[in-house]
Amino acid sequence: MFEAVLDTVVGMTDAEITEALRANELAARSAAAERAALIAVAENRGIYRITHRSSAGWLRSELDCGDGTIGRDRALARLLDAHPSIGDALAAGRFSTDHALQIGRIFQNPRIANLLGTIVDVLVELAEHRSYAEFRGDIDALIEQLDTDGAFADLADAVESRDARVVDLNGEVVIEASGGDPIQAAQLVAVFEAFVEAEYRRDLAQRRAEHPDDPEQWPLPRTAGQRRFDALIAMVAAAAASPDGRALPEPTVAIIIDDHSTHEVLTHAGITLPSGDMIDDQPIIADPDTGEQLDAALNGLAEALLDDPEAFLERRCETSTGSKIHPMIALRALLTGHVRRVVVDSNGHVIDYGTKQRLFTGPARQAALLLASTCIYPGCRLPARMCQVDHNEPWSTGGPTDQTNAVPLCGVHNRIKHRDGLTIVHDDHGRPHTQRPDGTIILPVGERPPDIAPTNPIDYIRLHLKQLPAA
Repeated sequence: MFEAVLDTVVGMTDAEITEALRANELAARSAAAERAALIAVAENRGIYRITHRSSAGWLRSELDCGDGTIGRDRALARLLDAHPSIGDALAAGRFSTDHALQIGRIFQNPRIANLLGTIVDVLVELAEHRSYAEFRGDIDALIEQLDTDGAFADLADAVESRDARVVDLNGEVVIEASGGDPIQAAQLVAVFEAFVEAEYRRDLAQRRAEHPDDPEQWPLPRTAGQRRFDALIAMVAAAAASPDGRALPEPTVAIIIDDHSTHEVLTHAGITLPSGDMIDDQPIIADPDTGEQLDAALNGLAEALLDDPEAFLERRCETSTGSKIHPMIALRALLTGHVRRVVVDSNGHVIDYGTKQRLFTGPARQAALLLASTCIYPGCRLPARMCQVDHNEPWSTGGPTDQTNAVPLCGVHNRIKHRDGLTIVHDDHGRPHTQRPDGTIILPVGERPPDIAPTNPIDYIRLHLKQLPAA
């Protein structure tokens, strides 16, 4: 049967294969929702009790699936049973099963699961209009903000259990390291990537020297994996060659945190005075409908969500590469690092060179790269630091060289953007979308066209991106 299907696919055009694959994904999402419904009803009825001690054993018997698949299916079933709106969106193909399982991380956390009902509709809408990688980061950040004690305990455990080893295994080097905190991780990655970049440029130079007429038609001397290994050796050699007592230069790690999170972490540390009513130095939080006092363990974001389920969309606490960090780590950077304040609204420093400067350079480029951690073309994950900063409205037609007109694009997609006449538009929440000349938006399967703001709402980011401490 598969051979017959393969023969059919071989006869398809490229466009037909793409459409068939999108249709297949929609069917898979609908099937996942139906499977979750079947498992939810089976567990609620206790069907498994007839022949098995648990529903997991019953599913293994009936489906012969691995434990990982069964665990995922049961988790999805319980999530959709408790919050049917997620199942409705999944069955309609609005987002992938992986998106739904990310929402399930909140449902499975006993300390914050009770808040899911407040924000589930916002998360469903967000999941539809965010790539999986972006949405996973959104959930990471939300859990960090809502479950600060649990997140900090995980961080403390990672720091306490940090470990590394370098061994000679039958003549081959094996290097393993784990643990530490996000700042250390960002610094180590930044140093390593700098050495990798140097190895890459060395390969480019060698290729140009060997093939001066048409170098791009020839492969590079080393594979990406070989360059990474050689970069690691170069890092060790550079450290060994540094003078005694003199450390290698530390990279600058940018931390982006909004003003609300900054105030809350400073209040938690006793550095600033809290706002609102207090009992025993804890905030009084009341249900807006009943007036009943809620658990004092709820933090500022949890309180804000009771009034505005979209409040978490304004929160940011991450490195410029998109890695989510605990607010206490940001506090440490504020207190012990070199703090650089970058304000992008009318009350502070605005990076704006008007139309007299053609290229994004220096502070203008650094500020523009804060808008995204990767190339913003759909599906591209090239880090923003390796991208070009392009003018959304061409400079030649009056487009300004500032953040409101800046889009990080890799070289390939920058050329495609101009070749195909694409533009970048933003929805009501400031999220970027790629628009074709006919006005249609390039979207993944299942996603409905977003509401495009009539004016460029990068001002949304200007309102909420307040401070940039660098550790």
